[in-house]
Amino acid sequence: MTLGCVATLVLAACGSSEAAGGTAGESGGPTQLTVGYFPLVHTATAVHAQDAGLFEERGLQVELEQTAGGAQAIPSLMAGENDIIFSNYTSAVLAAQQGLPIRIIAGNDVGADDHAIMVNEDSSFQEPANLAGARIAVNNLKNIGTVAVNAVLEDAGVDISTIEFVELPLPDMQGALDAGNVDAIWQVEPFQASALANGDRVLFKLFSGPVDDMPVGGWITTEQFVQEQPEAVEAFRQALAASVEELQGNRERLVELVPTYSQVPAEVVQQVALPEWDAEPNPEQLRKMSDLMLEYEIISEEFDVSKIIVE
Repeated sequence: MTLGCVATLVLAACGSSEAAGGTAGESGGPTQLTVGYFPLVHTATAVHAQDAGLFEERGLQVELEQTAGGAQAIPSLMAGENDIIFSNYTSAVLAAQQGLPIRIIAGNDVGADDHAIMVNEDSSFQEPANLAGARIAVNNLKNIGTVAVNAVLEDAGVDISTIEFVELPLPDMQGALDAGNVDAIWQVEPFQASALANGDRVLFKLFSGPVDDMPVGGWITTEQFVQEQPEAVEAFRQALAASVEELQGNRERLVELVPTYSQVPAEVVQQVALPEWDAEPNPEQLRKMSDLMLEYEIISEEFDVSKIIVE
């Protein structure tokens, strides 16, 4: 279901959940939440919070459900199937600009060495400026990947109207590159580590130059849920912040944890570039991202992202 289709259903299903209980700790029982997450190294924040009892300590009984990613997960949020989901910020802002009552309640990860544009080892491309006319694989045509690629290439003097973005699932990008169906691929960990092991090379760090340290993804819910369950939202935020603090730079814990909820083996986690986590949304950087989305026609008009951030 597209975001446009979901927008027509907002009044019928604004994201409230029958599973959500009273406020955290009220009436002596935990508040039940269903939290959707995409199984990446980056979302270890939620899995660790669950596994280490950080949610439980704050009066939450959380059921984690794996989703297909930010843009695909938003319909499940709006239908009330999940109370909170992980999403890339571009998908969240696009949904909000289209009229969906999206609210950002917590940050998660910031673009760092764990994202890269990669090419075959023998590729003729040696720097971003060489990519004019290239076919570049991204996992969604209107998300943080296309925004960042356009910004870096434009900064390098590339006419971005010549770029052809090819939408592919992250696990399929390596095969497309090897087959010559694309010239470059956006790889995020753990796929980046696998590509390096395959002999591919990093052409450029995706979040560099004009998008250095750009926030990538965070945790979102609906306006209705924020209004009806403020204590649960705050408890979730506190648990996630505690999880981020415990995971930051903790490869040993990630090697132990990530294989339990993903298909990434421990030996790969040993090699990945670690995410940079930040549980606090960055309004200034998110405004910058929103402005780039307007420039690249992902959204149709200027959007004040600060109005969807829950402080």
